[in-house]
Amino acid sequence: MKDSTVIHVSNVAKAAGERQLLRDVSFDIEAQQLVALIGPNGAGKSTLVKIILGLDPHFTGEAVVRENERVQYIPQLVLHDHHQLPLSVHEYLKIGTTPLYRGMHSSVDFVSALKHVGVSETVLSQSYRSLSGGERQRVAIARALLAQPTVLVLDEPLAAVDYASRPGLYELIRHLQTDHGLTVLLVSHDVDSVLPISDRVLCLNVTLHTDCHPSVFSDTHLQVPSSIEHHC
Repeated sequence: MKDSTVIHVSNVAKAAGERQLLRDVSFDIEAQQLVALIGPNGAGKSTLVKIILGLDPHFTGEAVVRENERVQYIPQLVLHDHHQLPLSVHEYLKIGTTPLYRGMHSSVDFVSALKHVGVSETVLSQSYRSLSGGERQRVAIARALLAQPTVLVLDEPLAAVDYASRPGLYELIRHLQTDHGLTVLLVSHDVDSVLPISDRVLCLNVTLHTDCHPSVFSDTHLQVPSSIEHHC
């Protein structure tokens, strides 16, 4: 594992009964890269993310995040979650901060974080559940930024976001990655959208296909080559 490697995955495999969820998955993510992990539903993307985050210890192989990295995870947004607490945006931001930073943020910090992701401070008093999918996702990103992360992991961040709002959110993710020098792992099945903003693209469908760097595509014809279609 090189000094510049932030996330190291080597020969990771996982099965559930007779079903193989992941098989011999290996890759490294370097510091300050934006890496997209693409693939169809059921390809094992979320399973792999949980392994990387240390949430699932039941696998073979190795998955390591470099020591002293501050990782923030933004899970897939469920727009109609009836079990969600009726929180205001201000409460959502405050509860979401880690114990290390809890109590250190003033309303000024929350306003600044929202402004940074393109959301008006007027939403602070609104119910989080009243926001649109795009607004919720921007607020979730603002909450993650309050913890001053070095690594940001987003699992299908636009799954519950309307199509009109998606390009702006992808641009925001890329802007934050470059502005804050973050290492970003972006999980998505939206191939055409992630290609223009990614430094590197990994294609997963149980096994991993790594030969899909965005530089192999022309600017005018962002099409998935047949080799990727075969795996994804």
